Amino acid sequence: MSDNVRTEKSKSSYIPLIIAAGVAIFLLGLAVYIPILVAGLVIIVAAVVKLFKDGAAEKFSEAKEGAKEETYPLETVTNEKLGMWIFLASEILIFGSLIIAYAYVRVNSGSWPVATETHNVLLGMTNTIILLTSSLAMVLSLYAVREGNVKGLKIGLASAFALGAVFLVIKLGFEWPELISKGFTITSGLPASTYYVLTGLHAVHVAVGLVAVGYLIFRAYNLGFTSAKHVAVENVGLYWHFVDIVWMFLFPLFYLI
Repeated sequence: MSDNVRTEKSKSSYIPLIIAAGVAIFLLGLAVYIPILVAGLVIIVAAVVKLFKDGAAEKFSEAKEGAKEETYPLETVTNEKLGMWIFLASEILIFGSLIIAYAYVRVNSGSWPVATETHNVLLGMTNTIILLTSSLAMVLSLYAVREGNVKGLKIGLASAFALGAVFLVIKLGFEWPELISKGFTITSGLPASTYYVLTGLHAVHVAVGLVAVGYLIFRAYNLGFTSAKHVAVENVGLYWHFVDIVWMFLFPLFYLI
């Protein structure tokens, strides 16, 4: 086997197949049995962590420095970015299906709790501002690395990570316990179960995003990015913005309407 063949094979990965299987198990558990759902989440998180560990080890790097990135089948978009857009499209299908199902159930329900009386609107609004600010931090970090400003990149990434962590602390450490103390649990009816499934799935995506941003911080402090080499920053930024956009749908659905 030639060196070229070995180099190409070293850039292949089975991780996307595992992530896809994890998503399938998660959706099965959503319809059948909660422990199966948890197993799917564990598989997804473990696979994503492995993916970023491989990235940190440069497993998928080009054999030649400065080699032109593959753009087939699109001439102006690299395969790496195309893969990210395809992944986000699959995420849109998942969240879109769940949101549509929630809207259908709510419209056809005889009664539904008043959102502003059930949920803490102040906490929801605070988390909304936090996520929007974290998106701004990601944009500024990308702008900084494009200008060769490594310090600005580090500050932007650290800010996005801190804000994402605060979001989860508020959601899981304050908001959920407050609701549970009022008897609003995942087994107390459709309003509660749909709320916990959708916001819980979103929280998992925020957690995965934190792993990704943590990887970027690790790379930034190890001189892994330059003004000409920062594709990972852009792709993780796309994922982070997607997570924020999903929340912009969930917030009014659960807290205002």
